[in-house]
Amino acid sequence: MAQLGSERLYLEDIQDRLPAAGSLESADSAGYVDMLITSWAKNVLLVQAAEFNLRTELQDFEDLVEQYRNDLLKHAYIDRYINQHLDTSISDSEIKEYYEANKSSFELKERIVQAKYTAAPIGAQKINEAKRWFISSSQYDKFLDWADVFATNQSNYQDSLWVPLEDFIAEIPIDVRNPYTYFTRTKKFTCEDTVLVYFVEVNDVRLEDNYSPLEYVEERVRKVLLNKRRLKLIERIEANIIEDAIEEGTLIIY
Repeated sequence: MAQLGSERLYLEDIQDRLPAAGSLESADSAGYVDMLITSWAKNVLLVQAAEFNLRTELQDFEDLVEQYRNDLLKHAYIDRYINQHLDTSISDSEIKEYYEANKSSFELKERIVQAKYTAAPIGAQKINEAKRWFISSSQYDKFLDWADVFATNQSNYQDSLWVPLEDFIAEIPIDVRNPYTYFTRTKKFTCEDTVLVYFVEVNDVRLEDNYSPLEYVEERVRKVLLNKRRLKLIERIEANIIEDAIEEGTLIIY
């Protein structure tokens, strides 16, 4: 199909890049083939020019290619071994034990909150009564019954989940100078925009520069423990390979 010095391009080399039969006019199809041939020729010529002009560096490139190939092979082998042998089950007691022993590594860098909200249309029936029921501990069940009927929106977070304070207040139309102080002092409050009334319940708030609650960093601890297991497996692979080579006599250390 095309020849450039000792290099040849055959139809099967570009078969998968050709358009489906009948999808192009014959003239367009021929032009597309010419483009593929020209692209192939440019690539061959550039490689040949590089080999000629970079003769002194050629061995360095070959060494890099060989090292890259070896690294890819090692990485693929280790990944397969780990996927087959890594125990990914981490118990709650393991997580808690590691957290307690390494609390200093989990310093809190931001203000966080355990809170949730329910929202209902600002024009919903008995909306003012619902605000009073929500605040009152003795009438809270009335609010829950009312919310079952009229609530149209709720937070993505439950009050047992720690989330950044800034993320939470971004979801509600509250405008206070110091959200941390407000949330610390006010465990239940309502706020509203032009559409919805938000019924907000605050369970707890934490200030930065404290230790992160375990629940807030649990997934992070889990990843740390998994990574430690992964590193131990890699050490085991490397140690086993050396031991096997010594036992088989293929590795002799003088």
